[in-house]
Amino acid sequence: MAKHIIVVVREVWDTRDIIGDALGADGALRALPRRFEPEDLNSLEQALQIKDRDGCKVSVVSLAPAGDLDVLRECLYRGADEAVRVVAQGAVDSAATAALLAAAIRRLGEHDLVLLGVGVPDGENSLLAGELAGRLGHGQITYVDSITELSGDQVACRREIEMGSEFISAPLPAVLALGVYLLKDDPRTPRAAKAMLKLKLKKAPIAEWTATDLGVDPAPRVRVAALRALPQRQVETRDVDPGNEAALKAMLQDIR
Repeated sequence: MAKHIIVVVREVWDTRDIIGDALGADGALRALPRRFEPEDLNSLEQALQIKDRDGCKVSVVSLAPAGDLDVLRECLYRGADEAVRVVAQGAVDSAATAALLAAAIRRLGEHDLVLLGVGVPDGENSLLAGELAGRLGHGQITYVDSITELSGDQVACRREIEMGSEFISAPLPAVLALGVYLLKDDPRTPRAAKAMLKLKLKKAPIAEWTATDLGVDPAPRVRVAALRALPQRQVETRDVDPGNEAALKAMLQDIR
């Protein structure tokens, strides 16, 4: 029987070129462009490679309204089989996000793997994978670098650790949080969207499930009191004699 892999995908603020106090207000954040959360995109690629190799169903789910970049449609353009958008009114915290996504995952039916990035967009705490695993009653493997085998009732993974790699297996179903460090010409590099699928699926309907549909109360349990930018540190460039121990200590003291 073919495996069923569900990938959680998210659209996040693109803060790569932001400096200074541009992040000092919530309104400034919302004005930023958006992008596909990189580790979620890597997770999708791992699922699609399994589909290419062994044949499986790949479903994707996201909690967010469609933005300038519709990550669900981008997933369909890359080869995902099914997409579902979970819509909740107002802001939701990481606990409500996990509750909504877990309910959506259960509604998608029997599955073998739930994949998502280990990144920190949900409440800046990297806890979404753990909360999903707890709510679903699945085992969890974190910081997965690659999925080395998926067969029978087991999944085997590799993750990079200091001075080497660690190989771990877990029974299915399982939640895997991926943290992929891509190298040059890496075979795990996410594929581009396919032009043929763009033409075919540009206007394909995407299912939308509300919190009411899923029977979940999305009221946040955490209130954000304020967002405040850290002041920029000014560090001057100076030449220090490497043989002058006192000067080296003074420099280290200054940059702490």
